[in-house]
Order: sequence, then C-alpha cells, then structure tokens
Amino acid sequence: MTLRTPLASLALALLVFANAAAQLPQLSQDSKLPQLSQESKEEKEKAQKELERRALSLLDDTLQSAQALKLAENRAVVRAQAADLLWKRDEKRARSLFRDAVSDLTAASGGDANKRDRSYWMLAQLRPQLLQMVAARDPQLALDLLRESRPAPGENAETVSGMGDQELRMEQSIMAQAAENDPKAALKMAEESLDKGVTYGVLSVIERLRQKDAEAATRLAGEVVEKLQGENLTSDREATLVAVNLLSSVLLPPTEQSFRGAAFSNRDVEKPKPLVMEDDAVRDLADLVSSAALKDTSGMYGLLMQVRPLMPELEKRVPARAAQLRAKIEAAYKTLDPQTRAWTQFESLMSQGSADAILDAAAKAPPEMRQNFYSMAAMKLAQSGDTERVRQVINDNLSGQAREQMLAQVDGLAVSRAVEKGNLDEARAVVSRIKSKERRAGALAQLATAFAARGDRKGAAQLLDEARGLVSRQPDNEKEMAALLEVARGYALVEPSKTFEMIDPLIDQANDMLAAAALLEKFGAGQGLFRKGEMILSPGFSNINGMYGRYVKALAELARVDFDRTRSDADRFHHEEVRLMARLVIAQSILSDHLDAGGGVYGFGEGSAYGGGSAILVGY
Repeated sequence: MTLRTPLASLALALLVFANAAAQLPQLSQDSKLPQLSQESKEEKEKAQKELERRALSLLDDTLQSAQALKLAENRAVVRAQAADLLWKRDEKRARSLFRDAVSDLTAASGGDANKRDRSYWMLAQLRPQLLQMVAARDPQLALDLLRESRPAPGENAETVSGMGDQELRMEQSIMAQAAENDPKAALKMAEESLDKGVTYGVLSVIERLRQKDAEAATRLAGEVVEKLQGENLTSDREATLVAVNLLSSVLLPPTEQSFRGAAFSNRDVEKPKPLVMEDDAVRDLADLVSSAALKDTSGMYGLLMQVRPLMPELEKRVPARAAQLRAKIEAAYKTLDPQTRAWTQFESLMSQGSADAILDAAAKAPPEMRQNFYSMAAMKLAQSGDTERVRQVINDNLSGQAREQMLAQVDGLAVSRAVEKGNLDEARAVVSRIKSKERRAGALAQLATAFAARGDRKGAAQLLDEARGLVSRQPDNEKEMAALLEVARGYALVEPSKTFEMIDPLIDQANDMLAAAALLEKFGAGQGLFRKGEMILSPGFSNINGMYGRYVKALAELARVDFDRTRSDADRFHHEEVRLMARLVIAQSILSDHLDAGGGVYGFGEGSAYGGGSAILVGY
C-alpha cells in the first residue's frame, strides 16, 4: 500500500489506541456496567488524581526529551500541545511554553527570506495553527505572540493565493476566538483592526459575535460595510469575497445546502439565526456588490456566478442595478458550453431546489453530470427521512463507488437512528445487509459498543467476534486498517486482551513502514513525511474533534489500570518523535479539558472510522 496515508493511520491511530486497551480491567462477558457506590466514587477520585500525577510526570519527561528533536517545528508542536494541557493546572508555565513554541518557529524561519522552499511554507502554515491554539486559551496572548513573531519587512509577501495581508488576516481570525468569552472586547479589537484593512478573518469575528452578542455583530457588520465602500472591489479580490459573503449571510436565509452534513446525521440540527443588519447598510452593501459585478469582466466564471443566487433579493433592494445584472447574467449564460451550463444549474438547485426538482433536472443533464444530480437528490430525500425512496433513487440511478458510498451513508443513518431509539434488533438487521466486508465489520464493531453501553457484554462480544472474522489481520490499505482499528476499539470495552492480539503486530508494521518512508526521503524519493530523518508532526495530530478524536476519548475512559504498560507500548515506536507523540496522546487522554466535547466516549455522534459524520457508516 502507499506510504503516506496508511502511515498516518498507523502512527496516529495506533499510538492513541494501542495504549488504550492496556488500561481497561478485564470484564466477564456477562458483567453489567458497574453501579458505583459512594465509596467507589471516592476511590475513583483518588485513582484519578494519581493517574493525573503520573500523566504530568510523563508530560515533563516528554518536554525534556523534545529538546533533542532536530526539527524546530516538531519541538514547537510538542511544547504547544503540552502548554494546552497544562493551561488550567499551571498557567504561568503554559504561557512560557506557548512563547517557546512560537520562538522555535521564529528562529527556524529566520534564514534566507528568498529561499521559499517547502520547509519555508510548512513553517509559515504552522505558525497560524499554533497561534490559534494559543487564541483558544488567551486571545490577547495570541495577538501579542503574533506581533512579536511577525516576519521581517519584505518577508511578509502576499500569500500564495495573492490575497491581501496574511498578518492582518491572522489578527482578525484570532479576534474571533476572543468573541467566545468577551464579545465586547472582541468588538473593540475588531473595530481598531478595521483601520488597517478588511480581510476574510473579519467574517469569523462577525459570525462569533452573531452567536454571542447579536447587537455587536450588527454594529461590526455595518462598520465593515463602511470600510468596504472605500475599497476597489474590482481589483481587491479579498474585499470582494468579504462583501459577497457578508451580503449572502444577510440576504440568503439558512438553506438545506448549509446542512448537507446533517443529511446523514442522527441528530436534529438547529438552523442558526441569520445575521441582522441595518436596512441602510444592507442596501449600501447590495449596491456595492452589484456595481462591482457589473464591472467584472470574467463573465459567469467570476462575480456574476456569486451574485446569481442573490438576484431575487437584489431586485427588491437595488432594482435598477439588478435589472442590468439580470441582462448581463443572461447574456453570459448563453456563451456557456452545455456542461458548464449544467453545472450552474446544479449549483442553483443545490441551494434552493427540492428533491423532485433536482430529479427532473437530472433527466435533462449531460450524462457525465447525472450522478451529481442524483446524489444531491438522495441527500435531499435523506434530510426528509424518506429512506425507502432514497434507496430507490440510489439503486436506479447510481453505480460503482458513488452508489456504494451513498448506500453506506443511508445504512449508517438507519443504524444510528435505530440505536438512538434503542431498537438494536432493527440496527442489526440493517448491518446484515451491508455488502462490503470492511464496512460491515466497522458497523458491527460500533453496534457492539451500543450493546455494551446497555450492559449486554455477551451480545457485544458476539458481534465483535463476527466483525473480527471479516477483517484482515495484516491490512493492505486504509479501508482494512480502519475496519481493524474499529473492531479492536470495540474489544477494548469487552475483552481487552483481544485488542492487544490485534494491535501489537500493527505497531511492528508501523515501525517498518516508518523506516521505509524515512529511507525513501533520505534518497529524495519520499512524499514529504520526513525531514532530517524526523517524521514531521502536526498540531492537529491529536485533535479531539479530528479523525482520531474517538480513540483519544476512548483512552480517557480506559486509562485506569496499567499506566506503566501504557507507556511501555508507546515506547515501542522506534522513532523518537513518534514516541513523544504517543506520550503526548496518553497525557492528553488523562489531562485534557476538551474530552467531553462532542458527545460520549462511545457515542454514535462522533464520526465513523471511515471519515466523519455522525452516522455509523460513511462511504469511502
């Protein structure tokens, strides 16, 4: 199998998960979930304190070892992650670690400013990621570090997209974090920042303020409009994007398009309230955008395409300009080739069309476009809960991987809904219809966690045994890897010894693959996973809400019995930076204050091993 993606699966998922199973006491298949007495709760609190003490000691050792890492960005990632874990326990030390992390990057970036190689751009991308971590804890500290670490004059050229001032964009994005806890302070900072210019980051501030302080959001949006009136939208691409997106957020109410991710979710998603702006400000913004669209020379491929969905509202607010725009859009539309014309119709139907309208359009679309239309119609029908019709549309009109992916998502939604209702027999019946061995194994494993959560460990073990028979002991691709890890995760709740039987060989496999990847990189044939012999770490490797967040949460629940074995497993990785990453994940599972975000440890709302979403199954 190819190296980069499966290596990510092995080096990340294994280090999180292989350590987890070591810490769960073996429970009999007939045992029920324990009912804690007051005494056992006290014992649990005592054990938790001891576990935290050992995790903090492990964190200290990790920080000490990180000093020997060759790559400044790896040292920065370790220090920043440690700072985040220490914030509520030792804020002074955490602040110092955050500063050290940013200093590492600043020093590493201080070479030849004209040498814009891959390493330069990786460091440039890492800096805003770390600053966002800081901003989540203290936006003012993040702003201070942003300013202290600014590139020297001449280094801060426009970004690769050629859009505006990256430093100002980061500054305004950080202010969005401030709005979470102090909307008034965020408003004040954003207003001062507008004197320097408008970037896409200000939209994040408005959005956070909309959630926390609607009046502040209205005020800032009005001030942004005033600032935009002094900009040249025909030449300033970023100002144009800000103007169009701000206008869209006001004129277009939340649509089904905004909630396509909920189409295959077992949760009810509440549509957000739209941004409110003063009528005069909306009219000024509409006039500004429509005027820029009339001057735009890129036809349907430019600003006209962006304002097209706004036309009904523009006709109410700026009728004269809207009439001119309508004529220009119609003229440009006639110049499009049939496929592009179908795409423009598809985009419009996605946001505004019903499932029946999309199905009608599909029959008239070019053959190469029809699967897109039918997939969108299926998503619309899934939102309405019409499962049988969804299946009919998929089976009659889709084929190949597209068909398999859509059916997987529909099956996942059906299983999730059945589990939510407590109807495990119905969920079991749906799982039995899944044809792909990997998807069925993953679904059985996740269903087993539902059985275990309800006290039926014997039933859970039976499901897991069935799932284990479907997965490869030596996975050859990421689908097989994901299925195996999901089954191993299920066993950790019921029979942890079987988890080790499945996971231990994979750590050896991961070491072999990491060694091969490092060797290829040494001879110039690698894929950018290593530099100077070290695997390049990322701030998001243990993101609680990311792909491996479910395993980090599981580790938090399981890390109770054998801490020494847990550390021993982490230290089986041969590369020092991977060992440190593993230790950080162990510490995170015990010390993080983010573990409760997004649902329970084994809930069905956390995304599947196949790529996210809250349904049990997601296609791949």
